[in-house]
Parts: sequence; C-alpha cells; structure tokens
Amino acid sequence: MVSTCYPYLALLVAAFVLTPFSATRVNAYTTPLVCEALAGEAAPTPSASCLPCRTPPIREALARADAVFIGKAIEGDEKKEWANPNGEKIDLLSGRIRFSVEWVFSGVKRSEAIVITLDDYCIGFDHFTKGERYLLYARGNESRGFYVVRCSRSESVSSAGEDLKILSSLSPKTCGVRLYGMAGYATGIKITATDAQGHNLEAVSRVGHFEIEGVRPNVEYTVQAHLPNYYQKNDANPKKVRINPCGWANVGFSADYDSSISGRVIGPDGNPLNNAVVELMPFNKTGPWSDKSAISDSQGRFELRDVAPGAYLLGVNITEAPKMDRPYPPTWYPNADTRQSAAIIEMEPGQKLSGYEIAISRRLAERTIEGTVFWPDGRPAANADVYLSASIQPGSGASKAVYTDDQGRFKVTGYEGIAYFVVASSAPNRDEPPVLKWFYAEPPLVELKEENVAGLELTLTWDEEDLRDFFKKKR
Repeated sequence: MVSTCYPYLALLVAAFVLTPFSATRVNAYTTPLVCEALAGEAAPTPSASCLPCRTPPIREALARADAVFIGKAIEGDEKKEWANPNGEKIDLLSGRIRFSVEWVFSGVKRSEAIVITLDDYCIGFDHFTKGERYLLYARGNESRGFYVVRCSRSESVSSAGEDLKILSSLSPKTCGVRLYGMAGYATGIKITATDAQGHNLEAVSRVGHFEIEGVRPNVEYTVQAHLPNYYQKNDANPKKVRINPCGWANVGFSADYDSSISGRVIGPDGNPLNNAVVELMPFNKTGPWSDKSAISDSQGRFELRDVAPGAYLLGVNITEAPKMDRPYPPTWYPNADTRQSAAIIEMEPGQKLSGYEIAISRRLAERTIEGTVFWPDGRPAANADVYLSASIQPGSGASKAVYTDDQGRFKVTGYEGIAYFVVASSAPNRDEPPVLKWFYAEPPLVELKEENVAGLELTLTWDEEDLRDFFKKKR
C-alpha cells in the first residue's frame, strides 16, 4: 500500500529532479506545446485549433483535482513505438494505462492507479510515455479510473519542479484552504458560502474581488452572488464547491448591468448606415479609448449593453480613425463635429435608453502620403513597412501597411481631415530569418487636408524602445 506521507515528499523531489529521464516527452497539456520530431516519423502533433485555456495556480489545481499523485506509466491497452533522434526506442501508451503510484497527496489509496487517455488532444492527454514519471492532477476515482485534462498542471516529474517544491511544503494540519474569486468588476456585491447545515459565511466584493474567510476543507459549500435587481442574472446561479485540504478555490460570477443604450445611424444619403462603429465614452475620460462599442446592422441599428451608471458621450468614429470600410468623420451625438459640442447622456442603474439617432454628414475623401525611407548611411530601405497611426489613437494602426519599392519609395492612403503619424520600420536581415532587430523612423505627424502629401523622407534611426516611448508620451 502507498501511504500519504508528506515529510517523505522532499526526498522524492530531490530524487526525481536529479534522475535523468528519457530524452523525449510528449506532454499534451503544456501551452505552447512543441512535440519533438522523432526519427523515421513525426511525433503526434496537437491541433492548432485548440482553444486557449487558463492554467491555474498550484493550489487551485490541487483544489480542482479528485486525486494528485506521482506515478510511473507501466502499461496501456495500446502501445506505439517511436524512435528519438538518438535512435532509442520509446513506447507511447494510450487507452487504459496502469500507473505505479509512488507518492500521493490526495485521492489515491492503492499502489496502482488506472489513468484513461482522452482521444481529443484539445481536451487532455492522448498518450503517456512508458517508464516516464508524471505528477498528475487527475479527475475521476479509483474504481472507474482517472483522466487528466489539458491545462491542469499535470506534467512529467522532470519538468514539475515548482509544483513539487510547493506540494512538499504543505501539511493538511497547518496549510488551510481559501475560497476567493471575482464578481465581474462590481463593488459592494454580497457573496455567501452556505454549508449543508445552513451555516453562512459572507464577503463583499471590491472592484470585483472577494475572499470568504472561515471555509473548511472537505465541506461542500453553495456559493452565491446576491446581485441587485439592476444586474443581469444570466450567470448568477449558485455554484457548488468542495475544497481539498491545502487547496484554493477560485469562483467567478458575471456582474453585468441590465442596462443599454440603443438607436440607429443614418448615412449621408439619408438611409440607414451599415457597419458604422458606434462608441460610448465616459464623459470624464480623457484617453483615446472608448468604454464600449457596437457595429450598426443593415438597418443602421445599434445597441450598447451592460452600461454602468454614469455620464457618457456617444458617437461614431470618435476614438477610432476612419477606415476603408468606414470612411466617416468623427460625429458626436447629436450630430456634432467636436467633443465640446456633444450632448451628455446620464445613465441610471438598470436604465434602458433608446431612440438615439446619429446622422453622418459625409464620406471622407481619400488622400495619399508619398515619401522615401532611408537607412542612416543614405541607402534606400527597400521592402520596409509603412503604415499610418491616427493621432486620436497613437500607436494603433489606422491603415494597412504598405511596402517600399527597391528605391525605398512608398504611397499610403488616409482620409481628409485626419492627422496621422507615419510609421516606417525594417530590419537589415528581414529576408534572412531569424530577424534579430527592427529599426524605426521617428514618426512625423501629417494632417491631410485638401491636397495629397508628397516628398516625405524617413530615416531608420530608432529602435523599438524609442518608438514605444514616443507613442507612450503621445497618449
């Protein structure tokens, strides 16, 4: 039998970390994962379409798992032989795999455990390496078998040094448990945790964060966010939580206001305008970023949801520069050209405002900027990138990048009435990867008026830090 013996783990950690393991490991839970190319045939490769997942902190992973243990993969229902670059043969096991259990933190009482692989790589392990030792944060039970999901922190022991160091320091008698989480970004939301006897523990959120003190291990709690009536109830259902000894449980709730602002956008021809960017900006906000945005539909309709109480300004293209499919001037509700002339919209909790109509006066005319990019020694910079960044959103691209020709010349398109920073960049060795360093020209500010702009000269004397500092100051 294998006993749960915490003091001995420190010795095991040293032995495992210092012991050489097979040169090839196939770990179907590391992000990003690089499967080694094996001699004679490529190793199984993960799907590029897997959705990203969050790898929890060690003690959150401990709380989520039904069992945490170290084991060696011994045998499986299916075995496939591979050869590593040194010609050494290794076996990849799949199906129901027998593990020799070497150390247990929770959930296993026997000397062997069955771990079942999952056919879908995007869900979890699809095979293990025979003879490899693994630290497994597993789901399931001993009678039916365990399985390991992706981003669970499960890993070969040789790569699990941080986890083993933390786990070896924990003692169920002294480590305690934690229950914490987020209720959106709301302040003042009451969160309760209730056990089977009806005993309540409470906390109040602050900017979304909360932590409930006094929780006990191996006790099931019903955790609930008590949202006021002016919040949406779509994700406020109670959640069951049972925390393993020494574990941390992270519970999240949405806290979205049940409020909205809606209306429609009218184009220069008097018809509904499709694909316009409608933005909502807090009245007291001075930066170039909107609080919320929506795209008008084929009938010109828009709706901005989950609007917090406060004072706002509404408009089209008020923080985004005009683009090819949206070549409209900044227009503030109600049809004002400047922020100073815009109407202030007051939003109360749970309010649903409608009928806001924004009329766009005209389409902006296209204008071009032409110039040449040089290296510091005067050579034309062929194949350099050039794009426009609108002054209302410094650092963000407002146009598609173009490339200079063999003489370093470029021609890029913007819109009348808009001021742009012209950003040029290149690398001396960009045609010979890997590219080690990029160079930039100091971006001049060009306001497009009635005429096109020509004769601009840009010299690549800056590095990335120079450009980053430049735009940081402009914001």
